[in-house]
Amino acid sequence: MMVDGRQGHRRCNGLPGYETVGRTSQKLRTRNALKAAATELIAAGDHPTVAEVAEAAGISKSTAYRYFPSQELMYAEVVLAATVGADRQQVYRAAEGEDSVALRLDRTVRADHAFTSKHEHALRAGLRAFLLLIDRYPEAPLEPSHRVRYLSAALEPLAEQLSPAAHRRLLAALSLVVGIEAALVTQVSCGLTADESEDVKRWAASALLRAALDDNG
Repeated sequence: MMVDGRQGHRRCNGLPGYETVGRTSQKLRTRNALKAAATELIAAGDHPTVAEVAEAAGISKSTAYRYFPSQELMYAEVVLAATVGADRQQVYRAAEGEDSVALRLDRTVRADHAFTSKHEHALRAGLRAFLLLIDRYPEAPLEPSHRVRYLSAALEPLAEQLSPAAHRRLLAALSLVVGIEAALVTQVSCGLTADESEDVKRWAASALLRAALDDNG
């Protein structure tokens, strides 16, 4: 969803999105500060505008609007993060460990499938917000991609085995078999059950990994 996108700002390189282009740590802190301020105001019963959130976070309005061009998009990201945040960490944990890359990857795909199934409605809403964002505000910065982060973690044992180009290609290909998009394609377009969808995604991830290793060797 964020591979080689607008003006090269969205790449499968571990931290795709606006935050990869210059002062990455600062930009991520700015986004998190805005989200934290919005979350606090919403929890207090307010319905803050982007400008009000910027003021609460001590960030200029012009900067805030670069991250959240509209109140609707700000709410979509904040509410989605609040809804799925804790459960998403289980996917990150699945990508870690001392196992082989094949086992780490399979475990990550299964954890992503469970997470996506549990939060399907919230993730669909997030996808709608994302599509609205890139349609109406093509230069707006995006949140770093979680799927690329946890897939990168699962593939970490291959860091010295695959060339940078081969690693990027594998990471991009694997990004197609996880997340809400993969669930919609397999279960809506293809008419599979949730269990069948999980089986297809695990098979595809394994096949892509084998292909990458065969091509590299």
